[in-house]
Amino acid sequence: MGNHETLLVAKCLFTLTISFFGMVVADPAQASQHSLSYHPQPQEFPNGRLYHAYLVIQRFKNTITSDPKNVTATWTGSDICGDSAYIGFYCWALPGRGGNELTVTEVFLNGFGLRAPKLEGFVDKLPDLAFFHAASNYFGGDIPYLDSLGYLYKLNVAQDTQYRTTVWSAGTHTDAVVVTPCTKATLRFSFNVTTPDMKGWGKGHIPGVTDAKALLLNYNNLVGQLPANIGFSKLSYLALANNKLTGPIPSSISNLQDSLFEVLLLNNQLSGCLPQELGMLTKATVIDAGMNQLTGHIPSSFSCLASVEQLNLAENRLYGDIPNALCKLAAGGHLANLTLSGNYFTSVGPACSSLIKDGVLNVKNNCIPGLANQRRPAECAAFLSQPKTCPAASATHAACPAAAAAPVSRVAKDYSSYVTYATLHK
Repeated sequence: MGNHETLLVAKCLFTLTISFFGMVVADPAQASQHSLSYHPQPQEFPNGRLYHAYLVIQRFKNTITSDPKNVTATWTGSDICGDSAYIGFYCWALPGRGGNELTVTEVFLNGFGLRAPKLEGFVDKLPDLAFFHAASNYFGGDIPYLDSLGYLYKLNVAQDTQYRTTVWSAGTHTDAVVVTPCTKATLRFSFNVTTPDMKGWGKGHIPGVTDAKALLLNYNNLVGQLPANIGFSKLSYLALANNKLTGPIPSSISNLQDSLFEVLLLNNQLSGCLPQELGMLTKATVIDAGMNQLTGHIPSSFSCLASVEQLNLAENRLYGDIPNALCKLAAGGHLANLTLSGNYFTSVGPACSSLIKDGVLNVKNNCIPGLANQRRPAECAAFLSQPKTCPAASATHAACPAAAAAPVSRVAKDYSSYVTYATLHK
């Protein structure tokens, strides 16, 4: 561990799939210890930041209209960082503040089935939050603004615990088991987490979370547009699949070029022109905006995506040429899967043709002459005859950021190895 300063983590971290959360019930004996009318006073909390978190949690709790697991029965009293109270909330001491002053830094509500009209006023009011996971709930409203959440952590998860990779089997949604890193962690601007035990949930491991500030909100009822300033939130993992988000992908997303590793916008109602700013995400390994209503050409900036391994733009309204420069990313580079099916592309370059043969590039159900499994000519003609307002690919050209990664040998990975795809478990 070296001579780095170490601080103990206060509570265990966890993510659970929804079937395991069927075991989550509040302990009636514990709940009875807290009167519903009891309101702890500021002096009962270890510090002011925890009292502030208490007020935020209680306001959010009062908006919840359905709690099938009775989780919120544990959200009472002043022991936010305790082992049995406030299920879903986790604390540790922030570096640089001196001492061991705890604060709420992680919220895991995955699979609880909670129903609330919005997350605004909750997530954005916990200023020390570094990780938020709330898939498989029923949260409405817009995505909260995140630019006030200024902390960035590096989480290096140790490999010395028993781990079942089948829990992350994306796409099949099978073998639902618990995944739980637990205390015995050291903080030195990074976390090395081992897992002795955790509140009776079992043992396990969260893979691949590095430099993470994560917002994981798949399978909710989120509506409205992505915040225009989402690019100033320093996110590393953004998963918003299977919601009802509308409007364009904000151009500010290019500001995440130094931090964003994975972005999952699958199956929403996003529209507008495919932005050239997505091509500035040179550290991203996953960019998935499939099953939306995005349109336009693939911008030339996408040739800058030297780190991308999974690029999915299927089932949109994209058209024009599939850029040869984009396909060249797979030639000795990272790109292992390029899915462009279900659009209206009309041609592919020479480098793309070889990827189709290798099974790396999927262009089924497009309008490309000479290729099998394309749309009917009349369907293509009807779409291509409509007025087009998006700029040509060459008109959106931008110089690649200097930090773009150098190509390496292409290795096809299982979807289970990606944080955002792993969160697609309901």
